[in-house]
Amino acid sequence: MMGSLQAQIDTVSIQQIQTVSAQALATCVDTSAYLNDTVWTYGVVMMSGELPSGETNSQANNGENLWIQNGTGPYSGLDMYKVAGINPDPVIGTEMLDLQEGDSIMVKGIITRFGRETEIVPLEIQVIDFDKDVVATPIDISDLNDANRINQLPTGEQWEGAYVEIYNAAVVSVDPFTANGVDRVSFNVSDGNGNLVNISDRFIVQRQSNALGDFVPPTTSTIYDTLRGVIAHSANGCTGAGGRGYEMYPFRKEDYVLRAGTAGPQISGITRSPLVPTSGQDVTIFATINDPDGTVDTATLFYTVGISNTNFFSVGMSANGSTYSGVIPASIMNDGDFVKYYICATDNDTITACNPDVPATIGNPEAFFVRDNGLTIYDLQFTPYNDGNSLYRSRDVTVRGVITAASGVDDLGFVYLQQPGATQWAGISLVQNQALSNLTRGDSVEVSGTVQEDFGFTRMAVLTVVPKGTANSIPEAVELNPDLFNSYDFAVTEAYEGMLVKYVNPNGGGIFIVEENADAGGGNNFAEYRIGTDPFVPTGSRAIAGRDVSSSLYVSYVNDSIYISGNVDACLVTAGDSMASVSGILAYTFGNPKLLPRNNADFEAYSGANCPDGISNIEDELAGTEINAYPNPTQGQLTVSYDFPKFIEAEVRLMDLTGRTLVQQKIRGLAGETNFSLDGVAGGTYVLMVSHEGYIVDTRKIVLLK
Repeated sequence: MMGSLQAQIDTVSIQQIQTVSAQALATCVDTSAYLNDTVWTYGVVMMSGELPSGETNSQANNGENLWIQNGTGPYSGLDMYKVAGINPDPVIGTEMLDLQEGDSIMVKGIITRFGRETEIVPLEIQVIDFDKDVVATPIDISDLNDANRINQLPTGEQWEGAYVEIYNAAVVSVDPFTANGVDRVSFNVSDGNGNLVNISDRFIVQRQSNALGDFVPPTTSTIYDTLRGVIAHSANGCTGAGGRGYEMYPFRKEDYVLRAGTAGPQISGITRSPLVPTSGQDVTIFATINDPDGTVDTATLFYTVGISNTNFFSVGMSANGSTYSGVIPASIMNDGDFVKYYICATDNDTITACNPDVPATIGNPEAFFVRDNGLTIYDLQFTPYNDGNSLYRSRDVTVRGVITAASGVDDLGFVYLQQPGATQWAGISLVQNQALSNLTRGDSVEVSGTVQEDFGFTRMAVLTVVPKGTANSIPEAVELNPDLFNSYDFAVTEAYEGMLVKYVNPNGGGIFIVEENADAGGGNNFAEYRIGTDPFVPTGSRAIAGRDVSSSLYVSYVNDSIYISGNVDACLVTAGDSMASVSGILAYTFGNPKLLPRNNADFEAYSGANCPDGISNIEDELAGTEINAYPNPTQGQLTVSYDFPKFIEAEVRLMDLTGRTLVQQKIRGLAGETNFSLDGVAGGTYVLMVSHEGYIVDTRKIVLLK
């Protein structure tokens, strides 16, 4: 079969696919001559697709990712990438993840590119031999990037996809981050002239314990005699975008060769007990400390009270094997205090390392609040550090709040919780629990789960949901100027992440669609348009609607017909469309703040070229509804009559003043009445609520006399 297929499709080498002329590279062109062609090629698989323990080795999002090489030298390597559900599936012949390091293969595939990286999407794979050597080619860091980590195309493009090795690489910075709730790390190394390359964690070998690996990040004193890995093209410089330059992906432990006597102590696994101390409790800080090329001599805990305080106390830490501990005394802490701490250790080579890596006077030490009355959403979100990460990331916590956006009909499709009474640092995204789908706006709940960061967006992976009734009112949206959110600015944006906000013009008048497609400059459309105060200036906040992976499907105002969901009438936005205000949840994705309107009711007085009078919403549709409840006061029987402008299904609930539902019924139709027996309800004052698809139609007090 392979022979007949090859007869119809060209067979080319990896070198032919990857080679770009010097003249093209000099003008910033690095496109393969075979782009979008279907070809056969051949090579040796550099790394196994699956580890013996069963984990997928490469960590490509939602897909499979391996590299193959044809010999060594320039243009010898190629990225082989298949995304589940998008690229053809299954692959004929051998599946990618069944491939092992050293397999020699023929592969038929489509030549594509991701950013500036040339890839082959496999359609058919045939293994033709086994146990071939995978050899690295020596190169210099200066071939790849300059001292600002900018791509050097004329000398670097030849190494895209190739397995290479560099020498005498000094670690100059360590960059921890969190993605999808998993703590990750990359680090930058430099040659003697300051040229930089990022060593990234595509493969499990550089993943930490909560990502199935056992990698411990190096310290900035570390020098590697040799580092090996596959070179990937993260575009910047003349190639555009804001990537990290050519970067290296090691894929086996042998790819890291330390220089003895240069590695400082490695401090990891910092925890504390209790996690949320009261004002009367000592706090014990624990950490795992090892020295990869020697022994740990001393470890010291530094701590202080106050956000801006840089006068740290210190205490020696005691060791139990590689576990070290030190105590922050209760005597220095009061309820509400903000407490900072960090750890330093010195090894037998007199090298000192700290975690955080930079000393706390100018860095971002660990921190916590002292709380006699328990943790709040504010505590989870507030940070004085401009990385925006929660001080409680990767910690298991419990907080209370009110639901401001839900996953049900006529709502955002995603769940957000907010702390009543707070106007900043008070909202958080809730994910990963089926019980969340039962919540509606206005529900008061207590949730327990793990705080996560997803590329800078704070959320909670929920373990348990405990209903606490219905709040007396949903937190009011905080009024903000959309022009402040044109791009991410920690000092402005971070305090409103996850909160219910309302964009208004602070000078009065309306706000406008100022850009129909916020990504048009890059040739893309991700359903995002821009809202601002000046219709002639394209400055303002992004808003997103109609894209099912990230926004509401109950918003009519979308920027392309492909984002019309069918749940609502559609109105394609145009530059110059106006509105009095727009509300929604303020989120943060792909480096930008974005408003997530929940439904049409979040748009006030919309007027556009394609819908001059806007699109009606539930609030408009149910205007004029008449609800009556009698007798009131009552001694045990209650009749609720209703008259709706349209045929609907609604829910009638009688609640106590804490929001706990005592009696509830569903009603359907245009007009009628329903009766409640309150024989089992104690005398007192109660709240009657009529709601439809999350929208509260009517509330009133009911007095029960007994």
